[in-house]
Amino acid sequence: MGEEKKEKEEEKECPLFRQPEGLSYGKGVGYCDMDSGSTTCEGDVKFCEKPDALKQYLRRKMDNLDKKEDKGE
Repeated sequence: MGEEKKEKEEEKECPLFRQPEGLSYGKGVGYCDMDSGSTTCEGDVKFCEKPDALKQYLRRKMDNLDKKEDKGE
């Protein structure tokens, strides 16, 4: 049981992963919404082809969310 928990902790699902309908590459293969779906993705941030771009994208999203909260939106 401890190993199952460890495996789950190691997997970090990407919030930008999108499983498209009709794509049959295999289980867990989809697209990255960060670049309008031009990159195939497995959904695990450990295997991201563009980790720096992902961090920057998510940081901008969080900054925008913080600004909206400060304005009371």
